[in-house]
Amino acid sequence: MKKDNNVFPVGYFKFHEDEGLNFQLNRFFTYGVFAKGELYDIGSKIDSFEKWIALFKELGEKEEKAGNMLKAAACYRAAQFYTLSGEKDKDGRSLKHILYDKCVGLYNSYFFNSYPNLKIIRIPYKNYELPVYYSVSEGSKGTIVIHGGYDSICQDFLPLVPYFTERHYDVYFFEGPGQGEVLMHHDARMIPEWEDCTGAVLDRFNLNDVTLIGISLGGYLATRAAAYDKRIKRLVMYDLIYDFYGAILNKMGWFGNFFDHLTNHPKSIFWNSLNKKFDKKYFTRWLLLQGYAIYENVHTPCEYFDHIKKYNTVDISKLITQDTLVLAGESDIYTVFYEKQLDALVNAKSVTGRLFTREENADHHCQVGNMGLLLETVYEWIEEKTYGA
Repeated sequence: MKKDNNVFPVGYFKFHEDEGLNFQLNRFFTYGVFAKGELYDIGSKIDSFEKWIALFKELGEKEEKAGNMLKAAACYRAAQFYTLSGEKDKDGRSLKHILYDKCVGLYNSYFFNSYPNLKIIRIPYKNYELPVYYSVSEGSKGTIVIHGGYDSICQDFLPLVPYFTERHYDVYFFEGPGQGEVLMHHDARMIPEWEDCTGAVLDRFNLNDVTLIGISLGGYLATRAAAYDKRIKRLVMYDLIYDFYGAILNKMGWFGNFFDHLTNHPKSIFWNSLNKKFDKKYFTRWLLLQGYAIYENVHTPCEYFDHIKKYNTVDISKLITQDTLVLAGESDIYTVFYEKQLDALVNAKSVTGRLFTREENADHHCQVGNMGLLLETVYEWIEEKTYGA
């Protein structure tokens, strides 16, 4: 990969009226998988989640036949992403698992062919294995460990790896419980104690003096790991997740206080009507089914919202003693806690905050719209905190 920001196209566009679908379409643009015109055309044809799935499955088959592995993989991933957990084909097989295996197989074929230094190893952990994609740089200047967050797979972010290896950093990207292969092949559910799986990766490769980057919900997970494992010397919250549950409540407006009350009263009669409303809308049904599949011992809407209260850095921020980079986009729901997160890092060696703006095309979650700027920001911070550059 070239050492410039032009590798990733810049811009965040209105490909679709639905905010969630539009974000996913912009991810395809941001990583250069689809051209802008293609995405406007795709967005104009989608009028439901069911249409999204059918269209991307059809596109995936077309691109696969044409030998376009990356685009085909992205299409199958798009279809897999919004497929409901538990949905079966006529032979009783999980559609979500079938599409997962399809997209990951194509992704890996593309990445291993495109990045010859990229390798994968599966390391023992509990009663299963953790996949670690890694690339060791000639004349290494340091070590970066990366992981995703909620419902992520490594392949979503592997295009970021060469940026750092080209700049002479060794990079290790792993999946933990509740993510990717670990969830889909081993049914290992996510739990908040992320230091355990992170520590297993550091142990296996004998890694010290590490920069840890947690993506999306990984902003909480990485903070949790850094709080209890001081082999992590630099922490990047990409982006901050100071209070997962609180950010969702905040978006609910006036209803948030009442909803918060309900989560503390699982037997309230109000849950009967709420559950019916959740079930009627595809998005909320999808969101909850995702949660039931990803988290341990979560089976109802009340349990889901009660469980995500655990994913916050409110109490563990004081345990962070590392150099810390807090990233946020001004249009992201989690940014409501940006200042609180900065203020909570009272014992950090240093705290650097970066609030990305609309003018920079980087104001959305995880800076979708300007990956080049994001990578440049993280790289320059690592250089400064490692070498005083």
